[in-house]
Amino acid sequence: MHRTSSLTQEVTVGNQPITLDLPILSQGINIDVESVAPLRNFNPSECYDVANATITALVNAPTEQVYRLVVHADVEAGTRAFARVVSATDDKFDVVANFRRITKHDEPLLQPVLAKAGIALDGQHPDAALHELAKHFKIADLAIPAGQHVVRIHLSQKLLPQAGNPKAYQLVMYAPLLSFVPSGAAKLAATVVFPLGFEQTAAIAEPVVEALPGQSLPGADAYTNGLIGLQKSFGWCWHYDPKVTINYVYN
Repeated sequence: MHRTSSLTQEVTVGNQPITLDLPILSQGINIDVESVAPLRNFNPSECYDVANATITALVNAPTEQVYRLVVHADVEAGTRAFARVVSATDDKFDVVANFRRITKHDEPLLQPVLAKAGIALDGQHPDAALHELAKHFKIADLAIPAGQHVVRIHLSQKLLPQAGNPKAYQLVMYAPLLSFVPSGAAKLAATVVFPLGFEQTAAIAEPVVEALPGQSLPGADAYTNGLIGLQKSFGWCWHYDPKVTINYVYN
């Protein structure tokens, strides 16, 4: 029987490390940007934009267990980020694992994640730096059966003004997510779409694609910088994971 409501997966895993090596065979990241800041009149204390993301990955879990997934995102107030195994059996299809903030007690678990992402801690004040960085990550404990399964993640990320400029914003994404590692001939697709007519109200810089530590710069099998239905969009296909940064400034 199909269920119309989602159930929250309650899992207790204690001080379990964050997963950094869950193999994936393919992944798609689709992000649409909402322009909110102009509606707040670029008030520095109130303005922000929102990036809504849907991530769908074909994972190949080596064992059935609870995997602690991590996302790098300031989840928008009033929304939630969650993950689910959409290929699970009917009785588990609508069971979701909600992403949550990292507690101060669990902050040391983030250090391997930062190393993978190439984010360095302040050498003079590492504990304070770790505490601040932890505010921008969320974790979720998701039970995944052994074998190949489709995992879907939804989140709405708040984009805050950059360098004190209420008209300047930045979107950062890791493809794939930091909990995943491409396996074999995996392909990773990503698209970012801006609102209709956005180019008339803001200047969007060319995306910056960077290699993660220990990797070479991934060459894209395909790259699109153009319009989809008159919406400014960027799209890529890679074989392993880069970091992508898109900066834009309102006129």
